[in-house]
Amino acid sequence: MSSSVYPQQNNGAGPSTSRSSRNNFYRPATIAELAAQAQENLWDPSKGLKHWLRTAEKARRTAETLIQAHDYEGAFVEYAKAATIVLEKLPTHREYQTLLNADQRSNLGMVSAFYLAIFICCVSSSR
Repeated sequence: MSSSVYPQQNNGAGPSTSRSSRNNFYRPATIAELAAQAQENLWDPSKGLKHWLRTAEKARRTAETLIQAHDYEGAFVEYAKAATIVLEKLPTHREYQTLLNADQRSNLGMVSAFYLAIFICCVSSSR
């Protein structure tokens, strides 16, 4: 997955572009960098609630695909997007209280926590 976490500038993240470096190296992104990437252009409150539910589900499915491809950083970003949408953004949406009943709202929170736990288990067991 190409990532804006690793821009062309040589800031120590991603492959080294230094001519003095004998070996190319790759510094994994920090959690803060991955979290920042997950927040980029994430929320537009003018879009409908169903759009954001579909967006969160797509991010979750993409994360699962990325785990299978061993792209754990990309998977983290996608899971973080889904979790942020469901846990932080959707409750502030103007349609949240009217389109979802109390059980649906509760289930959204449980599902996000469940998938985040699965991600942590998958990463831990694959190393």
